[in-house]
Amino acid sequence: MTTATEDSGGVVGRALAGAALAGMVVGLGEAAIVIVERHLGLDPGLIFFALLFYGGIAAAIGLGMGIVLSFVTRSGATAFGLSGGVILAALVTIIGRFRVFRDVFNETFDGAALSPKMFQVASLGAAVLLLVLGFLLWRALARRVPALASPLTVIGGLVLALVASRAGMALHTPDAPAPTRVAAGATAPPKAPNVILIVVDTLRADHLSCYGAKKNQTPIIDGLAVDGTRFSHAYSQASWTRPSFGTIFTSLYPSSHRAIHKADALPDAVVTLAEVMQGAGYATVGFANNINVAPLFGFQQGFDQYTFLEPEFFFGATEAAAQLTVYNTLRLVRERFVSQTKYVENYYQPADVVSKHGLDWLAARDAKRPFFMFLHYMEPHDPYFVHPYNGEAYARVANPNPDPALADKYRDAYDGAIRYLDGELAKLFAELKAKGLYDDALIVLTADHGEEFHEHGGWWHGTTLYDEQLAVPLLVKPPRGGATGVVNDAVVSSLDIAPTIIQTAGVAVPPAMVGKPLGLAAGAPAPRDHSFAESELEGNNLQAYRSGGMKVIHANPGNPRGLPDHQLFDVASDPGEQKDLITTKTEVANKLTADMTAVQSHAESVAVESTGTSIDAASEERLRALGYVH
Repeated sequence: MTTATEDSGGVVGRALAGAALAGMVVGLGEAAIVIVERHLGLDPGLIFFALLFYGGIAAAIGLGMGIVLSFVTRSGATAFGLSGGVILAALVTIIGRFRVFRDVFNETFDGAALSPKMFQVASLGAAVLLLVLGFLLWRALARRVPALASPLTVIGGLVLALVASRAGMALHTPDAPAPTRVAAGATAPPKAPNVILIVVDTLRADHLSCYGAKKNQTPIIDGLAVDGTRFSHAYSQASWTRPSFGTIFTSLYPSSHRAIHKADALPDAVVTLAEVMQGAGYATVGFANNINVAPLFGFQQGFDQYTFLEPEFFFGATEAAAQLTVYNTLRLVRERFVSQTKYVENYYQPADVVSKHGLDWLAARDAKRPFFMFLHYMEPHDPYFVHPYNGEAYARVANPNPDPALADKYRDAYDGAIRYLDGELAKLFAELKAKGLYDDALIVLTADHGEEFHEHGGWWHGTTLYDEQLAVPLLVKPPRGGATGVVNDAVVSSLDIAPTIIQTAGVAVPPAMVGKPLGLAAGAPAPRDHSFAESELEGNNLQAYRSGGMKVIHANPGNPRGLPDHQLFDVASDPGEQKDLITTKTEVANKLTADMTAVQSHAESVAVESTGTSIDAASEERLRALGYVH
């Protein structure tokens, strides 16, 4: 006579239960990691989707395993143990590999003590160990607590947990991030202007007609340039969103503010533009449109109100749930193999939604207080939507390495998104004028980085530091009475945006900020004679430095993108960076490299987590020559 756990008829059900229980445990475990990493507090939505994704998928896999196991064993305890062990081993190994490679090795084994082969062997060994331990533990549970191995118990528990967490989602209101404390009695300087900072994600300068684009006409953005100063040579400090925005908000290099890698948040220790404005008596409000700059990653610092305009995440997930490994895996499968029609709201909120949030806030604001407003538009970031919207779009997640023959098609869609944005900015500026706010406001428009369309053998952004990814628009419309129609040809950078805003507002620029306030009159002096950029993404560790019309780029050996270790370009005569001079102008490359090393060393020495990294004498001397050391 067999016991309840030795019933061959229950093998399928117990395999399902073992897998579902393992999936629930792993899901709750990763949810706990996300909560701790992002300081979320208890998030019912995250719990719900962790249980749903992991528990539900594992249950389906367990059902299939149970059918197979029913032909090879009569032991329900064995089926419970095997299915639980397999799910534990598989999920923990997948999550562990992903997080270790991303967060520990920063997506590269360059300079790591562990080689790729050793990493694979270690992963396999960990999976086998987890399988054995999971099997033994789950089988012991089935034998000692038979009720726990019942499919009714496990699935019923999963359903109850889902119902409870879903109810919690309906009742839960996430705590708003605590704003930076305003100095007691702080009042804005006399005649302090209102300030609007507009950052357009992934906008190349050379795709605007005011920057020379012939095919793509952007009359509204051009009009903003006519109303103020257009900086014709503005460069970002990074080629992807988080480190670039970190620089825009802090006037620090990525090496200093440390929001460099995919798992990094902007540290509390930095002084942000919004904190300075808030401390000076400004009302501060921001509408972010990319999860990279959501409160999840610390970019709300200094804002009275900072709203991440969440997309409609796939599968009904929440922002926190979108951090789960299984969500990103399911999203990848959906986008690459299933989805045909694209809806913009699944990726980001369109420009009209961003503008409406800003205008609604303006309608309800305290008019006695000057305001600093940050508006973040995602057009023309991929997916490149065809306009008017018809469901057609081209996305990196769906086609990470397109055929070069598609470059013109993708570029046309990208340009169409820019023209759509230009039209929406027309509506925004018209409303500002109707409210009497446009003329007296300081309005800054820039981008975090550009985009590549196979100019250097690749696509998208973040993996090179060529100018198609670094050259960004920078337009500054001063308050009424300021200079108009100015074109400034000096080398400027994203570092200079925050100090320019702060000084124009009549506030002292914090000494920690590296950038310089930009002159907005004709003939204004250049803030420096060089620009430095850096990026660490997907295993590509890159640095670039330009000065005197020359530019040097360094990449880590064996980088995944396949970039040369060192390159040198005469960007004054070869703006497309097509003729590498590294072998013919060695002295120039060495001089630029030494200057670049000095700048980066200084940035690292004042990093927010740093206690003061030492700098060698040669680097200190170069920093003195470059104006960093006095």
